[in-house]
Amino acid sequence: MANVAFGFQEAVFTLESMVANIERQAQTIEKLINENKQLRQENQQLKARIAELEARTKKNSTNSHLPPSSDRFGAKSPSRQPSEKRPGGQPGHQGTTLRQAPNPDHRVLHRVTQCKGCGHSLEHVDPLQVDIRQVFDLPVVRMEVTQHEREIKRCPECRLVQQAEFPFYVTNHVQYGPVITSLLLYWNHAQLIPCERITEMVKTLFHHPISAETVVNMTRRWQPVLEAAIEEIEAALLTSSTLHVDETSLRVKGTKQWVHVASTSKETRYGIHRSRGKQATDDIGILPRYKGTMVHDAYSVYPMYTQASHALCHAHHLRELREYTELYQHSWSNKMAEALLEMKQAVEKAGGALPEEKVRYWEAVYDELLSNGRRELDERCRQGSHLGVRKAENFIRRLEKRKQEALLFLRKKEVPFDNNQAERDLRMVKVKQKISGTFRQEDDAEAFCVIRSVVSTLQKHGKPVWESLQRLLSGEPLQTILHSS
Repeated sequence: MANVAFGFQEAVFTLESMVANIERQAQTIEKLINENKQLRQENQQLKARIAELEARTKKNSTNSHLPPSSDRFGAKSPSRQPSEKRPGGQPGHQGTTLRQAPNPDHRVLHRVTQCKGCGHSLEHVDPLQVDIRQVFDLPVVRMEVTQHEREIKRCPECRLVQQAEFPFYVTNHVQYGPVITSLLLYWNHAQLIPCERITEMVKTLFHHPISAETVVNMTRRWQPVLEAAIEEIEAALLTSSTLHVDETSLRVKGTKQWVHVASTSKETRYGIHRSRGKQATDDIGILPRYKGTMVHDAYSVYPMYTQASHALCHAHHLRELREYTELYQHSWSNKMAEALLEMKQAVEKAGGALPEEKVRYWEAVYDELLSNGRRELDERCRQGSHLGVRKAENFIRRLEKRKQEALLFLRKKEVPFDNNQAERDLRMVKVKQKISGTFRQEDDAEAFCVIRSVVSTLQKHGKPVWESLQRLLSGEPLQTILHSS
């Protein structure tokens, strides 16, 4: 009996040990299941984060709002479709080949005076023909000094002393005239050549020493004269049916400020401000008075001006749609981009505006594609793929809310498809910053905006900038120059 009892106790002990071991293993299994579940979640989050970072590194100026200056050296796919045209000048393009002038400034006759065969004199022999070759070159350039003298006389009858008047631009005993001043302004603000290099050019070309500070002072001195032209530019902008507006950053004294532009195909007005928002556009003063159609991106400041109607830039939309297609592999975005481009082609074929029935057709297509986009994003979320979804949802919501602004170009002939005009006008501001880095004084930045506004307006009218600046500095109104032949 003792052996039986001992064996029973041993069996019980073994069973209890096995149960305890099973319980420990069950706890370990549960712990491992929880850890595995947590690791799977972390792995999913890390995959999404990696995909997000990879998408961020693939962003460039063609699929985001990044400027072209931020593009890396890696290859990027072109945003334009390939054309069937051959590279280079197209048929009918006149080109700029150097051709002989009908009325040369100088003539040099190279005579045949003696026969190389027999030595007979050919001085009085008429030539069989004259072979003409022309050389285009620059004359010797040097600085000229013009001394202005005014008479002071006393009337012999009433004894009144009176004097003649100097030209309005002759204000000092020694100064630079409008020709050299306009040339330096042209180099500095139209060609964006830094002041130090301008001094080197003046010394090399004209053998005349000049300091960089003198170039800066020229800009400041003549700024009030050019500000009168700014008033004429603003008046033209306020009467235009459409107005392109945009903004970009510019460094002044090492800090970020903002250059705001309001422009058309004929006029440009730049204004600099420390603020990017409504305070800046109010202070510059054009947008609060404008009552036409503003063309812009989706920046929230512009819709605050309710006196004007508004149109959205589809170049921005196409870049965003390309981002969703290329970086996040969304399919709805590619179809939406194709539809926008088809709308643009339809408007161009129709001569600038569509009949109402066509507009309603494209509005229905627009609504359907946005609805399809929402459904695709919901399906992606259900499948656990959230990459780019929130940003795309905000984009779709914006297009739905501002549908009339987005599709205004279908109805109004004067409303363009994009805001490329303002972006082109701001490009030279970024080039200036790339060359000079920063402005040392706020006054210099303001002067640049004033002079660059005038230069851009002259260029848009096809006027020679240097010659036109000379006329402005000599007191001629801007409108007279713009409308002269």
